[in-house]
Amino acid sequence: MTFQVAEYAVGDVISSITAPFTLRRAGWYSIGLFSGASGELKPTQMNIHTSREVALSQGLPGPIADGMHSTNWLSKLLAEKFGDHYIARGALRTKYIKTTPLDVPITCKLEVTAVEETPDGVKYVMDAWTENEEGTKLTVGAASVVVAQ
Repeated sequence: MTFQVAEYAVGDVISSITAPFTLRRAGWYSIGLFSGASGELKPTQMNIHTSREVALSQGLPGPIADGMHSTNWLSKLLAEKFGDHYIARGALRTKYIKTTPLDVPITCKLEVTAVEETPDGVKYVMDAWTENEEGTKLTVGAASVVVAQ
């Protein structure tokens, strides 16, 4: 199955919907990872991502999203826009530069910085980031995808 990819040019910005990471979603991540590691369903872990009290005790203003939430949402945007090309010939690396409070809407963005013809297809090189509603970047990184011909 071939995924039809839009043609992008240098300077194009690709955005996701704007949505918050919720406490409920943070709990799902906690349950999924812990249960997967142990092989049995476990309760939500109480930590800076799932408990207001624990977050406050660590000097945070409230629960924060795990860094992998941002990476996963950026990966989801790449998969939505590039489909199996991203899965087979894509890369994403991220760095968490600011905390992402829960229930604060964020947007994932990709900006095309280069479009290169390669023997395997067209390679899109992109800056990747998440930002809050004020435009403050919270997670930054780089992505690339080769769209096979």
